Amino acid sequence: MSKFIASLVAATMLVPAAAHAEGTIEVLHHWVSQSEVDALNVIRKDLETKGFQWKDSAVGGMSGANAQQALRSRLTSGDPPGAMQFLGWEGPQWAEQGVVRDLNDLAKAGGWREALPPQLLTFVTSGEAFIAAPINMHRQNWVWANKKIFDEAGIAVPKTWADLIAAGKKLKEKGVTPVAMGDEPWQIGIIFDALLSDLNGPEFYKKAAIDLDPAALNSPEMVKVFDTLREVRGLVDANFVGRDWAVATGMVINGEAAMQFMGDWAKGEFLAKGLKPNTDFYCFATPAKVTSFQYVIDSFGMFTVKDETVQKAQVALAETIMDPKVQKGFNLIKGSIPARTDVSVDDFDDCAKLGFNERAEAIKAGSMLGAMTHGFAAKPEFASVFGDVAAQFFVGNMSSEDAVKMLVEGIDNAR
Repeated sequence: MSKFIASLVAATMLVPAAAHAEGTIEVLHHWVSQSEVDALNVIRKDLETKGFQWKDSAVGGMSGANAQQALRSRLTSGDPPGAMQFLGWEGPQWAEQGVVRDLNDLAKAGGWREALPPQLLTFVTSGEAFIAAPINMHRQNWVWANKKIFDEAGIAVPKTWADLIAAGKKLKEKGVTPVAMGDEPWQIGIIFDALLSDLNGPEFYKKAAIDLDPAALNSPEMVKVFDTLREVRGLVDANFVGRDWAVATGMVINGEAAMQFMGDWAKGEFLAKGLKPNTDFYCFATPAKVTSFQYVIDSFGMFTVKDETVQKAQVALAETIMDPKVQKGFNLIKGSIPARTDVSVDDFDDCAKLGFNERAEAIKAGSMLGAMTHGFAAKPEFASVFGDVAAQFFVGNMSSEDAVKMLVEGIDNAR
């Protein structure tokens, strides 16, 4: 535990008894792992210093889908929670239903818009309304590599996908599994999203994954994405079916595999083993001429309720989430970086510092991109088509041309 986290926890433990008199807010979310619970406790304890209690309603599983189902049931019965964790388009879509509280007054008073990357606003606003408070930012397009394996094979951090694939083939010849992963569509999707931008540039990614431009979808550049995805498939061992992402991370940690494509939630697995960036493992963005930052954010929206005590608690929770001190403490534990861009990088590890730097560069370069696989590009009905086609292609024998044809037809049917 860093000195910062230790001091933060110690400070939030000193809550006077009178501080518990204001009220309680129920928060529905899908974070159930130990590191996730520990990170949430930073928010919870700071909220208690404002006199409000956090009532936990955790519904894990299915990357939040189970929690969303629970929310639908609660709204149908007229019993919404005080707050809810949102991913991707969930917040704006609920806002369209008129059930989410507008936090715009708080956002203006707290300078939220100025503190956040402009690309995030799509997912935390609806029209003029500010409908969610973002706590963090994960980066999806990371590569995690076993430094000892790289060093012994004389492999440097690759600068292009051609370099990466050539390194993988070299490792395979030496009897090392180049890439650890499972066959879950979202694990495959992480690679597909990266290739979409890395090979063809951020503008192509926007045209294909956000604008759903027919010319981009049915193009030689898209064929190239699938061609390269097939090459990556050749670097994966035969036992990848049914493998959990954390098991794949463990393979890299234990020297059973050289690399994994995974978001920065994988970093926690390395750090939990006492391993250090650039000493025991490498962390680097998927290689591209224009480095992209493919982001995933977690935010909390507040539902419209009549209870004035809960309304006050919602204000306190939103302000707590957007507090730079809380964002820092939360993300030091979670493995992500703060959603706010004005939080100090001090106390963060080298991978996080690289993420801070490359996020700033991506904002300027126009390569700050929502991760399609986790719901931050095309809307769900279209994103699912990309995911399904990429997964079928990866585990089967489909040609790249047939994959592009299936993609185009699927998007057309979903329009």
